[in-house]
Amino acid sequence: MEHEKARLRSRLRARLAALKPEEAARSSAAIVQALLQSELWKRAQTVFCYVGDVRRGEVDTLALLNAALEEGKTLAVPLCTGPGIMQARILRAAGDLRPGRYGLLEPGAGSAPLAPGAIALCVTPCLSAAPDGTRLGYGGGYYDRFLPRAENAVYAALCRAAMLLPALPCEAHDVRMHCVVTERGILHCGP
Repeated sequence: MEHEKARLRSRLRARLAALKPEEAARSSAAIVQALLQSELWKRAQTVFCYVGDVRRGEVDTLALLNAALEEGKTLAVPLCTGPGIMQARILRAAGDLRPGRYGLLEPGAGSAPLAPGAIALCVTPCLSAAPDGTRLGYGGGYYDRFLPRAENAVYAALCRAAMLLPALPCEAHDVRMHCVVTERGILHCGP
């Protein structure tokens, strides 16, 4: 199954690379607005959100990070500490982000940790998602290892509508999303 996922990731990366920058920016803004206007966002006082890497086609989450800070939410972002391992670290200002060991923007190593069980909303990246909540990530397994520890959270994947697929390969360790946020709105996938 991992071979099938690798081939699919390759095709999806090519599809993302073909997106024009203005199209990607428009798509990101619409996805962010869909989440910001949702009850899911309004209710969540503690948010864990990835920092979008627009170089690889991820949804730009800077507006989400800033909104969380402006609204007084407790905001945490990932800090990668080793292969497949990440922690939630509290972010006080978007300007505190620095390039990390994998080239992704991260909080400084001195930032305070946040217990995964305290998180109300986990906003995750993906290459693709399916209506049943299956998510295809970038292959590192970071979120599949982290999310089960955030057992009180709602898991929301940000996915461009053009990247949605009717079904995705899924293994026992793959964590399903509770919802998928696209430019068209929010798909509720489970409890």
